Order: sequence, then C-alpha cells, then structure tokens
Amino acid sequence: MILSTRTWTLVGSDALFIALSLVLVLQPALAPYVFPFYGLLFFWSDLRRETELGILFIFLATAAGGYLAARQAGPVRAALVIEIAGLWLLNWAIAALRNRSMRDERDMAVEIVSLSAQIKDGERDVAYYKQYEAAAGGQIRLRRDLADSARHLGAATDATQVHERLVSILAARYPECRVEVSAEAGADPLLQGATGKKGPVLARDASADPRLKGQGYGSALAVPMRVMKQPAGFLKIASAKANALGPEDVRAADLFATMAGLSLENIRFYEQVHQQATHDSLTQLASHKAFQGRLQEELLRAGRSQTPLSLIMCDIDHFKTYNDRYGHQAGDHLLRTVSAILMSFARPVDFVARYGGEEFTLILPSFVRTEAVEVANRIRVRLASEPFVFQGQRTSATMSFGVAAFPQDATTASQIIRVADERLYKAKNGGRNQVCG
Repeated sequence: MILSTRTWTLVGSDALFIALSLVLVLQPALAPYVFPFYGLLFFWSDLRRETELGILFIFLATAAGGYLAARQAGPVRAALVIEIAGLWLLNWAIAALRNRSMRDERDMAVEIVSLSAQIKDGERDVAYYKQYEAAAGGQIRLRRDLADSARHLGAATDATQVHERLVSILAARYPECRVEVSAEAGADPLLQGATGKKGPVLARDASADPRLKGQGYGSALAVPMRVMKQPAGFLKIASAKANALGPEDVRAADLFATMAGLSLENIRFYEQVHQQATHDSLTQLASHKAFQGRLQEELLRAGRSQTPLSLIMCDIDHFKTYNDRYGHQAGDHLLRTVSAILMSFARPVDFVARYGGEEFTLILPSFVRTEAVEVANRIRVRLASEPFVFQGQRTSATMSFGVAAFPQDATTASQIIRVADERLYKAKNGGRNQVCG
C-alpha cells in the first residue's frame, strides 16, 4: 500500500512533535533552546494547510511549555514564558495574515465574477452591435438600391424598358445569380408555386424538393408581379449554390418587384391619359387636336421629301334627322360603325380622326388627289351599303366627301383644311352621298 504525500507529512509532523516532547521531558534544562522548534513545527503545519494539526500542536506545545515553566525558575522560566507568548503571537499573526489573504481572495473572486459578467455583457453588446451594424448596412444598401431603382425605373417609357432595367438592377445586386422576368409561369415549378401561393416563394435548397430537381439551380426565389392589382408576370432570382438566398432576399426582391409594378402602372396611367387627350372617347379615333398636330407634321414631311399628300373630309348626311328618328344611342352606334369602316380603309401610315360631331378626316401621305378621290368613293359605296343594325332595327346612312391635296390645292394646314371643307359642302349642296375633289 502506497501512502499519500499528505499522510507522510502528518506522520513526519507527529514524529517531530514526539521527538521534541521527549527531549523536553528528558532534558528540561534544554527547554529554552528546544521549545522554539515547536513554533517551526507549527509554521510548517500552517504552510502545509494542516490547520487542525497546527492548532493541536500549539495547544500541546503551550501545555508542555507551561509544565516546564512551572518546574523551572529564574531565566529559564522567563524564557519559556516569552517563547510561549511568541508562539501564540506567531499563531495570531499567521491567523490574521490568513484571514486577510482569504478576504483578499474573496474580494478578488467577487471582482473576477464581476469582471467576467462585464466581459460577457461586453461580448454580448459587441455581438449585438455587430449584428446591428450588419443589419443597418444591409438596410442602407437596400435603401440606396431602391432609390437608384426608383430613379431608373421611373424614367422608363414602356414595359420592356422596365423589365430590362429591373433585371439590370438586380443583376448588379446579385452578381452571382441569374435574374429573369417572365410573362407567364409556363412549366416552371417555382413560378407555378408562386402562382398558387399568390405571393413570393423561396427554395433555399432545390435538391431537397423533388419538383425542383434538374432545374439548374441550387437555390431560387420567385415573386409575382402585379400591375393595377392584376397579374403581370414573375421576377425570378436563381443561384447555383444552395442556401445562397434567404428571407431577406425575398423581402428585397418583393420591394423591387413592387417598384417595377408601380412604374408599369405609371406608364399605363400616362398612356391612358395620353389616349384620352389625343383620342375621341366615343369612336376611339384621334381627336381634333391630335389631327391638327399630325397634319402639321405630315405637311412638313411632305414638303421636305417633295411628296404629295391628300386630305379627305367627310360628313354623315342628315345626321340630326337620323338622331331624331332613331335616338341618340342609335346615333352613337352609327358614329362608332362609321369610324370602324374608315379605319378599315386606312393604311398604317394614314391618320383617321374625328374632326367634330359627325365629321371625320383622313390624312393620306404620298397620295395624289385622284388616288384620294378613289379611296373616298370606295368608302362612300361601302357606307351606303352598310345596314347599320341597332337593337335589331336595320337603318341606313350615307356620307359626303371633300378632297384636297398638297401641293396642288394648298401648302399650309389651314389652307388644305379650308379647301377640303369647301369641297365637302359643295358635295352636300350638290345632293349629298358624293365625292367632290
């Protein structure tokens, strides 16, 4: 059996104590010289942290010293008393030092705990501020990108430009991703999922979804686009890496898609306002104002290119009588039908407008007067044979035409309109349902 170090220490201390005690018993005269070794033994026990043994030794040493002092006289007794007092003073000093050391250790432990708590708080604050810095940086970047997008998308003039600029903006934001704008979901399972959900869809790991295997991407998101609360295609961002896109990217893509939708709405509103400003609401033909502007443009073009241009002005015969006989709704139907017939005779380069009331105009670039008269006669014949059925009732109507040409009859817009208008009234005064050119 192997004894521990502590056991050997205890055995050694006891042996020394017994040896010292035997010396004092056998040689009392040596007590002043031997007794101080009790103090060394006590000091050794204290260093070894054998507190109970040290206290026991000091009490035994005091008892032995008192016994010897009682049997001695003179200087020996005084020396023993001083040594006993010194032994207790040493005990008191060591106890005070130990208590102070323990108090310092306790204070240090408390301070360490406090500092550890402060360090943990500091680390938590640092982690929070890092997260805040990352989030704030992301928000600042997102707001900057949104501001740039608003400027670029807002300057687009048609849907194609909006889509191209949206793809360009997101391609710069996600350089490692493929960005697409699709008009329909088609056979794409991700876009079909967005259609069914009626909202954004995120596939963080395409390999985990059997429907997305073989699609050529590791992660992707799809956002439905809407214009005036109606479906208007899809925005899709795909990455070759799995887990490359997350919820924050979905929110960002949704914001960009919303901005693109607003730009498309603005374009549609502009087109509607422009349509209302330049087209007649009843017949959908160009308005009188649009006609005046287009006639100026065509005359300038004809003058520069030295090519002819003809103008046809036509008027429905006895339109007031028709309204009085069949009603204003029938009159509106007649105007819409006449407009459709006039448009059917127009080439892509021609311009048809409602001049006012029941009067219409046709601008025919590159047509000489005889060709324009021929066109007017074909329109007249067609109109005269049209049944104009309204609410089951068959009606009929005719038109009179006046034709003027550039540069034979006039060289300015006001002149050519005046000439065509004079010939129109000449046709009406000559019996109506005819062409005067």
